[in-house]
Amino acid sequence: MSYLSAPLPWLTAAANLLTRQKQISKKKIGLFVLPRTLSFTKEGKRFIAILFVIGIAAINTGNNLLYLIVAMMLSIIVISGILSESTLRGVEVCRILPRHIFAGTPVIVKWNISNKKRIFPSFSLVIDEALPNKLTAESGYILKLPARTTLAQIRPYIFHKRGLYKLEGFKTKTSFPFGFFLKGRRLDMPEDALVYPNIRPTKQIAAVKFSKSGELPEKIKGYGTHLYSLRDYTLMDDARVIHWKSTAKTTKLMAKEFEQEGNKKVKIIFYNTLTESTSLPANKEETISGLKDEFEEKVEEAASLANYFITSGFEVGFKSLTTELPCRSGKEQLYRILRELALIEPAAGSKNMPLTVVVSK
Repeated sequence: MSYLSAPLPWLTAAANLLTRQKQISKKKIGLFVLPRTLSFTKEGKRFIAILFVIGIAAINTGNNLLYLIVAMMLSIIVISGILSESTLRGVEVCRILPRHIFAGTPVIVKWNISNKKRIFPSFSLVIDEALPNKLTAESGYILKLPARTTLAQIRPYIFHKRGLYKLEGFKTKTSFPFGFFLKGRRLDMPEDALVYPNIRPTKQIAAVKFSKSGELPEKIKGYGTHLYSLRDYTLMDDARVIHWKSTAKTTKLMAKEFEQEGNKKVKIIFYNTLTESTSLPANKEETISGLKDEFEEKVEEAASLANYFITSGFEVGFKSLTTELPCRSGKEQLYRILRELALIEPAAGSKNMPLTVVVSK
């Protein structure tokens, strides 16, 4: 008994140490993402079931042939793991996003898929975007990716909401070589995507209701850079005002008339607040959801108005409770306003201020 009692404290300490390490490892599992994922296909589940049946039969009967079959099936699992790991290693994916992205509108994203291995190719690759919420993207598939080769694929993306998206990376999966297991690997490719609000078609009649005075600046004929109308060409006109496209259609000379510059400045004033009604429904969550939907609708109205006025030749400014942009013209000004609207959120305070979009001269 003396020989047994001596090492017991050491055994107890070792057991406590192992128990603590297990507890720590369990806590760490939730703090990081495993480098590989593994799942069974239908064929893989059947294969494992057959393996168990044959293994139990081999143990009960002691038949050497059954033991050989079990060993062969286990070796197939080992070979499948080695080849699938070789397929996933060395594969890199890079995405190229378009410069301007609008919510709810499909955009084309280019993938550059590279195999960095020197000798071995990769087979049967399935590539998915590690999707955040509110994003839809099609999967990609490559049957064979030779070594030291880069292939390009075009995939459609749809961003359902405006805002700044944090794209994390990709998930590559393969069932090579036997189709029994689906092995996956995570590829980190962080990138930010700024999504503009959806732009609706807007006509002048629809834009008038947002104006303080109920009318918009009128187009006046004069000397400017924007086209006003077309008329018949006369001998008193300069040849540089000939509109050749209309001349080709009508088979007679047509001259361009231009708009008078000035009085073509508008400012979109957006009160980015949530209006709280005095009589709220019993369900508070539904109330908040309805207010957010109303806010998003007004954001789209502001974006649509900015697009309408800038494409109509106006100098457009933007003002909210948190920012202000001076009146300017051109597409770059439109994208400045859209960037502000993509990131705008309800401002704190002034909750009684109505949620409106006002266009003023």
